[in-house]
Amino acid sequence: MGRIVLEQVTKEFPGGVQAVREVSLEIENGEFMVLVGPSGCGKTTILRMIAGLEEVTGGEVVIGDRVVTDEKPKDRDIAMVFQNYALYPHMSVEQNIGFGMRLRRTPKPELRRRVGEAAGVLALRDYLERKPADLSGGQRQRVAIGRAMVREPQAFLMDEPLSNLDAKLRVQMRAELARLHEQLGTTIVYVTHDQVEAMTLGDRVAVLRDGVLQQVDTPQVLFHDPVNLFVAGFIGSPAMNLVEATVAGDTLEFGGHRLPLPEGRLDDYQGQSVILGIRPSDFEDADVWHDERRPVLEVTAEVVEDLGAEAHVLFPVEAPPVEVEGVAEDPEAGAPIPLVAAEGTSVFTAAVDARTAARTGGRVRLSVNPARFHFFDRETGRVIRTRPLEVPAPR
Repeated sequence: MGRIVLEQVTKEFPGGVQAVREVSLEIENGEFMVLVGPSGCGKTTILRMIAGLEEVTGGEVVIGDRVVTDEKPKDRDIAMVFQNYALYPHMSVEQNIGFGMRLRRTPKPELRRRVGEAAGVLALRDYLERKPADLSGGQRQRVAIGRAMVREPQAFLMDEPLSNLDAKLRVQMRAELARLHEQLGTTIVYVTHDQVEAMTLGDRVAVLRDGVLQQVDTPQVLFHDPVNLFVAGFIGSPAMNLVEATVAGDTLEFGGHRLPLPEGRLDDYQGQSVILGIRPSDFEDADVWHDERRPVLEVTAEVVEDLGAEAHVLFPVEAPPVEVEGVAEDPEAGAPIPLVAAEGTSVFTAAVDARTAARTGGRVRLSVNPARFHFFDRETGRVIRTRPLEVPAPR
């Protein structure tokens, strides 16, 4: 059984630095669980504690039906795949894949069987005699995964295994990892700072910040029902638009705009300010997709990015930006540099149909769906629950 349970796990380094704070997480047998968050959030430390490479300060780690908190890595029946492939350059692909089994003196027939099966699953049969220098980055990573596979462990632990690959190869390897998980059915715990990677791979995703577990759920729930401002700002590409808005009767007011509120949504916040969140995908060009039931914002397009399948319209809103600590400044996230706005001005993004006639510097009419607005408390950053979860069908 590859079930992994973390019970109030804490890691404190010398000097009193708490990298992980009382994290409790249940990973089911055969589940693909992704740990995601900005640099320094504790995700790799958690992975290393599961593996036994980092001592647990407090709490318990359970793998299968055994408490392994104090056991050595070799006794935990897990296999790790690292960011650096760590292949032996003088060995062939076949020798690299079977290296660990040879150390354990696995009988040769069994070794050949397992290496052959792994090579078949990973499409490496034609490369078994090659050395790592003769392989592409993606092929080398597949060899590293094959070396872990032949051990037939209870679980795979993967620490940013695709971060050294170029963008195109990362997309390809994501698809291969998803296929591999489907084929093997083995538990995978996968660490990444790339939220797109997390959303496309994970059965569930655990979002961490400063060593604290913020939310764990399916990618769809994280996207459509974040529990706080951090998850809302971190999950989604382009990021959620956030602005401070005032509740005035049945409307929201911000930056010179007024938008209607569905009846009864924020009755307890009348006359107060809340944080309004709007996903870029919840905008549409009103001249392409016309719906009389939806309100329209008339704005000036500061930048129009034509991406082929859709267009991103960036426009200013005369209201101070809402900055979410730990999101914008993450040096590893690889997010595009945001458009620099004038002081006191926010920049919103609308992801609209590619048929839009919007042009840089021109006026554009954007319709928006108030039923999909997100609201957060200004003081706590927690979501204001005003409706049941609605996961919309694709446009």
